[in-house]
Amino acid sequence: MNPVSKTIILVFVMGILGTLFKSGIQAGEVHPVSSNQDSAQRIILLAPSAPVILELTLLVDQSDFRSISNDYIDRMFTSLDQDEDGFLDLKELKSLPAFGIQRYDTGSLQARLQRLDLDPVDQRLSLKEFAVYLHSGQGSAFRIAGVPSRSSQVIELFRKLDQDQNGTLSDAELQASPQTLFLFDRDEDEVLNLAELRPFNSDRANMASPNPVRQTEVETPFLRLDHDRSVNKAIDEILKKYSEHTRSEKEAIAISCFQQNRQDTGQLPDSDKNADGFLNREELFEYLQNPIPDVQLEIAIPREQTFRPHLKFLNKTTNRVHDVQVVSSSKMEFHIDGLLLELRVKSTRHLLADNVRFYQTRFRVVDGDKNGYLTQAEFAQLNLPGIEYQKVDKNKDEMLFVEELTDFLIKDTAEVQNQVVMTVANDGKSLFEILDTDLDRRLSPRELQNSIQRVKDYDGNRDQALDHSELKGHFKITFELGKPELFKFAPRTDAMSMQQNMMIPRTVNGPRWFQRMDRNRDGDLSRREFLFDPALFDQYDTNQDQLISPAEAEAIGTSGNNN
Repeated sequence: MNPVSKTIILVFVMGILGTLFKSGIQAGEVHPVSSNQDSAQRIILLAPSAPVILELTLLVDQSDFRSISNDYIDRMFTSLDQDEDGFLDLKELKSLPAFGIQRYDTGSLQARLQRLDLDPVDQRLSLKEFAVYLHSGQGSAFRIAGVPSRSSQVIELFRKLDQDQNGTLSDAELQASPQTLFLFDRDEDEVLNLAELRPFNSDRANMASPNPVRQTEVETPFLRLDHDRSVNKAIDEILKKYSEHTRSEKEAIAISCFQQNRQDTGQLPDSDKNADGFLNREELFEYLQNPIPDVQLEIAIPREQTFRPHLKFLNKTTNRVHDVQVVSSSKMEFHIDGLLLELRVKSTRHLLADNVRFYQTRFRVVDGDKNGYLTQAEFAQLNLPGIEYQKVDKNKDEMLFVEELTDFLIKDTAEVQNQVVMTVANDGKSLFEILDTDLDRRLSPRELQNSIQRVKDYDGNRDQALDHSELKGHFKITFELGKPELFKFAPRTDAMSMQQNMMIPRTVNGPRWFQRMDRNRDGDLSRREFLFDPALFDQYDTNQDQLISPAEAEAIGTSGNNN
């Protein structure tokens, strides 16, 4: 590596690595927190019986995780504010980079200023207005990402069966599952495989996406409580999920829902302004600004400093949280309402430097004529997904030197560490997996008929309905800084396609005539498959479940052959 590159890498590791964008300063959205809660990020877990509030003290390099974002915004603003008057005028905005926000970055400079200027009278940007722009481009400093851990969990079977879209599956909806899913049986073989239940063109969309990790939003029962929009979303979900605790109009929830097995309930009655025993939307909104935490954790992640990331269990205020086990300084687990939460914290600081070194090595490989720079054709061989040559070649001289590439990679990869990412992986069983009793990765009519009985064991709150959190009883949760986008891959795609094309063995149970008639190899005969006199079907189907089982066929003996 040449001296210039080494110097840039050193600067990257020691300083520029700290480039983080503002998360919580969008005007009118983020509420101030008290001095002793500066590092707190609150999350609500929609657990089976009642909501659970998790309060995370997030430290990056031993400081409030939001402070690094503030530092970066201050530095960029100061560098643009050449006359040091505390504002950015039209002339200074000429140096303002575009962050890919269509509503802000298009049109003339004057038009951009008008869209960014929250106070159109002064025709200039304050630090607050500038921060709104960066926040819009980079999002929150904390993000929850759901990751499906198996291909069968990508199937939105729950959503397909939830006909009234209330977030739960009733016995009636499960009983109607054969009719509900009938339209998805595209090959008309009376069984439903992964390919049929997956959304149309999903594989094609995955291949075309430059960022496969963000190809879909995966729902989790964990929701942020950090601004008005997220709090209102949480209220919607609470009122929908815990309907047994709501009033008939579904616009208020009983205080008792939050008081279950609580050791401290003092704040809750104070939130009930009209003392009716319920929290309406306004009261619930006010309470969720500063709720009583059920679980308090401390999470420390290194960025510039060198130390091992650690995770501490600080406190709990409810008996619903139990069996707390500290596995190591960076890993622990505990149970909530029968849900197992396995938490760990990881350091990703090395990935940014690794990312730069990898493409510096690739630079030397693709520089075919060894002239020290890359043409547009040579640049294409770097395989930087979604990155145009003109974006990297800053001076537009058609010669991309390693220093220019390094500078771009440092900025591009450092920007992803503007967030602490909480990745929620589901290691429990999906609804598809619960119903697929013979593990052939298909749903047969028999399996759908038995769906009510199969899901009873997962109805944790015994409300005769099934919700997402009851299905997915084991969550693996990882806290880390954002990873470089260029190092993100989707290794499961090929495995998924291989598994869904697995060969289904021929039926081996029942008489020979039964085995031959079972064309879809699901172990039962439907009316469509039954080739004898249709009048005999009802005679053979002794339990009248519209399927002839191997046992029913065996009971007939050889009469089938005689017919």
